[in-house]
Amino acid sequence: MKKYLVIGNPIEHSLSPKLHNHWIKKNNLDATYDKKLLEQDEIEKMILNVREEKIHGLNVTVPFKKTVIPFLDELSEEARNSQSVNTIYKVKNKVIGDNTDIDGFKCALETTNQTIKNKEVFILGAGGVVPSIIIALKKMQISKICLSNRTKLKALEIKKNFPDIEVIEWGQISKFDMIINATS
Repeated sequence: MKKYLVIGNPIEHSLSPKLHNHWIKKNNLDATYDKKLLEQDEIEKMILNVREEKIHGLNVTVPFKKTVIPFLDELSEEARNSQSVNTIYKVKNKVIGDNTDIDGFKCALETTNQTIKNKEVFILGAGGVVPSIIIALKKMQISKICLSNRTKLKALEIKKNFPDIEVIEWGQISKFDMIINATS
């Protein structure tokens, strides 16, 4: 039986096991999907479990999307560009970090049938998923992205990788066509 997990801290709120186990059962797969509360010092051992195939894949959530990266052998282009990993798996003896948040977010927006191109977006929050959101928005040809976070330093860190975004003081409002709440 294959074993999959979502890891994070906190993790109690995660609905991933319910969702994934539904599809595992529906497709008669010999697998389980659980959640595991992890501490920072347990990440390396968890990745070793993937390497040794004791665990066959991981989803990664707050606050580990960046901190797992040094323990991986390779990153997909999406994970490398966003410096954020939400999926870990093994291929040909290499543990790979991937980012499905970019396409997932882009797909979700596209299914709303809104015109996104050339719009201005205001993002609240600067957590691990925000670089993925920014990349998805850029793929959709957004004209302007403003970012505001309670801790301005975190927003400025994101700006280092995306110099064309505008950082707004927390509590200030920018002109926007769409607002994205990426706060915890």
